[in-house]
Amino acid sequence: MFGFNKRRLEEDLERIRKSNLSPEKRAAEDAAEQADKEFIREALKGVRAKDVFAMTIAAFSVVLPYFGGVVAFMFLFWLFTQVLSWTAH
Repeated sequence: MFGFNKRRLEEDLERIRKSNLSPEKRAAEDAAEQADKEFIREALKGVRAKDVFAMTIAAFSVVLPYFGGVVAFMFLFWLFTQVLSWTAH
């Protein structure tokens, strides 16, 4: 909730700052911003669905073992508490 308002406030401040710039500086900033967008567009031109799928699989292969370890630890802790409750009776 607060992050959204902060981001919107920053966007509004950026718009105000741009509107107060001289036309030359505004044109220079717009040209730089357009060049950045073109660079990103060119960089992403070769990315296809198979590439995104491969990157997703790679991310899961990094994260999944840690997640599995946490789940296994929770299961073993639960199992240990069950065994202790059986011996307590």
